Amino acid sequence: MLLTEFNNYVMTHPEFVTSIPDEALIVLIDLNDPEFSYHNLERVQAYRRNDDKPDRPMVYVDIGELAPVRSRLIKPRVLSRLPDTLVVA
Repeated sequence: MLLTEFNNYVMTHPEFVTSIPDEALIVLIDLNDPEFSYHNLERVQAYRRNDDKPDRPMVYVDIGELAPVRSRLIKPRVLSRLPDTLVVA
């Protein structure tokens, strides 16, 4: 989920990646959640042992804060039965 949020951020703020070297390994960290950060750092260390480019640049991205998750549903309705157009024979 966090990777999706990061990708969405990059798509809407393409200037953000201008300081990231090509083919860099991006490590997402959260300075407010050391357990999350250490887990990602361990995963990256394991990945680097088998990386086809051992000298690949690595950058760390502090994710900062996450806005509250909001639903994008508009006017949902509870139906007591399926509409006739969806009834399966």
